[in-house]
Amino acid sequence: MKILGVTGGMGMGKTTVCSLLRKEGFPVFDADHVVHQLQGSDGKALSLLAKAFPGSVHDNILDRSYLRKLISQDRHNLKKVESIILPLVDMERKKFIQFWQGKRKLWCVLDIPLLFEKKIDQVCTKTLLVNAPKQIQKIRIINRGGMSWQQAEILISHQLPNSLKCQWADRVIQTGLNRAYTYIQVKRLAILMKKDQL
Repeated sequence: MKILGVTGGMGMGKTTVCSLLRKEGFPVFDADHVVHQLQGSDGKALSLLAKAFPGSVHDNILDRSYLRKLISQDRHNLKKVESIILPLVDMERKKFIQFWQGKRKLWCVLDIPLLFEKKIDQVCTKTLLVNAPKQIQKIRIINRGGMSWQQAEILISHQLPNSLKCQWADRVIQTGLNRAYTYIQVKRLAILMKKDQL
Protein backbone atom coordinates (compact mmCIF):
# COMPACT_ATOMS: atom_id res chain seq x y z
CA MET A 1 0.00 0.00 0.00
CA LYS A 2 1.19 3.48 -0.85
CA ILE A 3 0.87 6.40 1.55
CA LEU A 4 0.12 10.02 0.67
CA GLY A 5 1.16 12.40 3.44
CA VAL A 6 -0.87 15.62 3.43
CA THR A 7 0.27 18.66 5.38
CA GLY A 8 0.00 22.44 5.58
CA GLY A 9 -0.24 25.12 8.22
CA MET A 10 -3.35 25.91 10.21
CA GLY A 11 -6.04 27.51 8.02
CA MET A 12 -4.48 26.37 4.75
CA GLY A 13 -7.40 24.15 3.68
CA LYS A 14 -6.09 20.69 4.59
CA THR A 15 -9.46 19.60 5.96
CA THR A 16 -11.20 20.52 2.68
CA VAL A 17 -8.60 18.71 0.56
CA CYS A 18 -8.68 15.58 2.73
CA SER A 19 -12.50 15.47 2.78
CA LEU A 20 -12.43 15.57 -1.04
CA LEU A 21 -9.87 12.73 -1.08
CA ARG A 22 -12.12 10.75 1.28
CA LYS A 23 -15.04 11.28 -1.14
CA GLU A 24 -12.80 9.87 -3.88
CA GLY A 25 -12.61 6.64 -1.87
CA PHE A 26 -9.26 6.99 -0.11
CA PRO A 27 -9.10 6.19 3.62
CA VAL A 28 -7.87 9.25 5.53
CA PHE A 29 -6.12 9.34 8.91
CA ASP A 30 -7.03 12.70 10.46
CA ALA A 31 -4.38 13.49 13.09
CA ASP A 32 -6.32 16.51 14.43
CA HIS A 33 -9.44 14.37 14.92
CA VAL A 34 -7.38 11.74 16.76
CA VAL A 35 -5.92 14.48 19.01
CA HIS A 36 -9.47 15.64 19.87
CA GLN A 37 -10.44 12.07 20.74
CA LEU A 38 -7.35 11.64 22.91
CA GLN A 39 -8.21 14.89 24.73
CA GLY A 40 -11.90 14.00 25.07
CA SER A 41 -13.61 12.92 28.30
CA ASP A 42 -12.66 9.26 27.71
CA GLY A 43 -9.37 10.08 26.00
CA LYS A 44 -6.05 8.51 26.94
CA ALA A 45 -4.33 11.92 27.15
CA LEU A 46 -6.78 13.74 29.45
CA SER A 47 -5.35 12.64 32.81
CA LEU A 48 -1.80 13.25 31.55
CA LEU A 49 -2.69 16.80 30.48
CA ALA A 50 -4.44 17.47 33.80
CA LYS A 51 -1.28 16.44 35.63
CA ALA A 52 1.07 18.46 33.40
CA PHE A 53 -1.16 21.58 33.34
CA PRO A 54 -3.07 22.00 36.62
CA GLY A 55 -6.35 23.84 36.04
CA SER A 56 -6.64 22.72 32.40
CA VAL A 57 -9.27 20.02 33.11
CA HIS A 58 -12.63 20.63 34.82
CA ASP A 59 -15.30 17.94 35.31
CA ASN A 60 -13.39 15.58 33.01
CA ILE A 61 -13.39 18.18 30.18
CA LEU A 62 -10.29 19.84 28.77
CA ASP A 63 -10.37 23.64 28.74
CA ARG A 64 -8.88 24.08 25.26
CA SER A 65 -8.91 27.89 25.35
CA TYR A 66 -6.98 27.84 28.64
CA LEU A 67 -4.44 25.42 27.17
CA ARG A 68 -4.11 27.59 24.02
CA LYS A 69 -3.48 30.59 26.27
CA LEU A 70 -0.70 28.73 28.12
CA ILE A 71 0.89 27.74 24.80
CA SER A 72 0.75 31.29 23.43
CA GLN A 73 2.33 32.61 26.67
CA ASP A 74 5.19 30.09 26.81
CA ARG A 75 6.53 28.17 23.83
CA HIS A 76 7.83 25.38 26.14
CA ASN A 77 4.24 24.48 26.97
CA LEU A 78 3.73 23.44 23.34
CA LYS A 79 6.64 21.00 23.67
CA LYS A 80 5.09 19.60 26.86
CA VAL A 81 1.74 19.06 25.12
CA GLU A 82 3.46 17.42 22.14
CA SER A 83 5.45 15.06 24.41
CA ILE A 84 2.12 13.80 25.78
CA ILE A 85 0.03 13.74 22.61
CA LEU A 86 2.38 12.77 19.77
CA PRO A 87 3.37 9.27 20.99
CA LEU A 88 -0.33 8.43 21.38
CA VAL A 89 -1.11 9.77 17.88
CA ASP A 90 1.79 7.70 16.48
CA MET A 91 0.24 4.52 17.92
CA GLU A 92 -3.13 5.31 16.32
CA ARG A 93 -1.48 6.11 12.98
CA LYS A 94 0.36 2.79 12.93
CA LYS A 95 -2.89 0.93 13.68
CA PHE A 96 -4.62 2.81 10.83
CA ILE A 97 -1.88 1.89 8.32
CA GLN A 98 -1.90 -1.79 9.38
CA PHE A 99 -5.69 -1.96 9.08
CA TRP A 100 -5.77 -0.61 5.51
CA GLN A 101 -2.77 -2.70 4.46
CA GLY A 102 -4.82 -5.70 5.56
CA LYS A 103 -7.68 -4.47 3.34
CA ARG A 104 -5.22 -4.27 0.40
CA LYS A 105 -5.97 -0.63 -0.41
CA LEU A 106 -3.82 0.89 -3.17
CA TRP A 107 -3.42 4.20 -1.30
CA CYS A 108 -4.20 5.64 2.11
CA VAL A 109 -3.89 9.28 3.18
CA LEU A 110 -2.27 10.69 6.32
CA ASP A 111 -3.55 14.17 7.21
CA ILE A 112 -0.77 15.37 9.55
CA PRO A 113 0.02 19.03 10.32
CA LEU A 114 3.55 18.21 11.57
CA LEU A 115 4.38 15.79 8.73
CA PHE A 116 7.81 17.26 7.98
CA GLU A 117 8.59 18.61 11.45
CA LYS A 118 8.23 15.14 13.02
CA LYS A 119 9.76 13.37 9.99
CA ILE A 120 6.59 11.34 9.33
CA ASP A 121 7.13 12.09 5.64
CA GLN A 122 9.73 9.29 5.80
CA VAL A 123 6.95 6.68 5.96
CA CYS A 124 5.11 8.26 3.01
CA THR A 125 5.35 7.30 -0.66
CA LYS A 126 4.49 10.88 -1.70
CA THR A 127 3.83 14.14 0.12
CA LEU A 128 1.27 16.86 -0.62
CA LEU A 129 1.35 20.39 0.73
CA VAL A 130 -1.88 22.40 0.95
CA ASN A 131 -1.04 26.07 0.56
CA ALA A 132 -2.79 29.46 0.68
CA PRO A 133 -1.63 33.11 0.98
CA LYS A 134 -0.77 34.16 4.56
CA GLN A 135 -3.55 36.77 4.77
CA ILE A 136 -6.19 34.19 3.80
CA GLN A 137 -4.68 31.78 6.32
CA LYS A 138 -5.03 34.34 9.15
CA ILE A 139 -8.62 35.21 8.20
CA ARG A 140 -9.58 31.51 8.16
CA ILE A 141 -8.01 30.95 11.60
CA ILE A 142 -9.84 33.93 13.12
CA ASN A 143 -13.15 32.99 11.47
CA ARG A 144 -13.03 29.62 13.24
CA GLY A 145 -13.58 31.59 16.44
CA GLY A 146 -11.93 31.70 19.82
CA MET A 147 -8.71 33.26 18.59
CA SER A 148 -7.45 36.81 18.17
CA TRP A 149 -5.31 38.13 15.32
CA GLN A 150 -2.32 38.16 17.70
CA GLN A 151 -2.90 34.56 18.82
CA ALA A 152 -3.14 33.52 15.14
CA GLU A 153 0.19 35.26 14.47
CA ILE A 154 1.84 33.42 17.39
CA LEU A 155 0.53 30.03 16.28
CA ILE A 156 1.68 30.60 12.69
CA SER A 157 5.12 31.72 13.91
CA HIS A 158 5.51 28.40 15.76
CA GLN A 159 5.08 26.49 12.49
CA LEU A 160 7.63 25.92 9.77
CA PRO A 161 7.06 28.40 6.91
CA ASN A 162 4.95 26.96 4.08
CA SER A 163 7.51 28.35 1.61
CA LEU A 164 10.01 25.85 3.03
CA LYS A 165 7.49 23.00 2.98
CA CYS A 166 6.77 23.82 -0.69
CA GLN A 167 10.37 22.88 -1.47
CA TRP A 168 10.08 19.55 0.35
CA ALA A 169 6.65 18.40 -0.84
CA ASP A 170 6.24 16.26 -3.96
CA ARG A 171 3.05 18.14 -4.87
CA VAL A 172 1.33 21.38 -3.86
CA ILE A 173 -2.39 22.21 -3.98
CA GLN A 174 -3.34 25.91 -3.81
CA THR A 175 -6.55 26.71 -1.91
CA GLY A 176 -6.46 30.50 -1.98
CA LEU A 177 -8.81 31.02 -4.94
CA ASN A 178 -12.08 29.11 -4.50
CA ARG A 179 -13.45 25.68 -3.65
CA ALA A 180 -14.05 24.78 -7.30
CA TYR A 181 -10.37 25.31 -8.17
CA THR A 182 -9.36 23.24 -5.14
CA TYR A 183 -11.73 20.45 -6.25
CA ILE A 184 -10.23 20.39 -9.77
CA GLN A 185 -6.72 20.01 -8.35
CA VAL A 186 -7.80 17.21 -5.97
CA LYS A 187 -9.70 15.42 -8.78
CA ARG A 188 -6.57 15.43 -10.97
CA LEU A 189 -4.53 14.06 -8.07
CA ALA A 190 -7.12 11.34 -7.33
CA ILE A 191 -7.10 10.20 -10.98
CA LEU A 192 -3.32 9.78 -10.88
CA MET A 193 -3.53 7.87 -7.58
CA LYS A 194 -6.24 5.51 -8.89
CA LYS A 195 -4.19 4.84 -12.03
CA ASP A 196 -1.10 4.34 -9.81
CA GLN A 197 0.69 7.09 -11.76
CA LEU A 198 1.45 9.50 -8.92
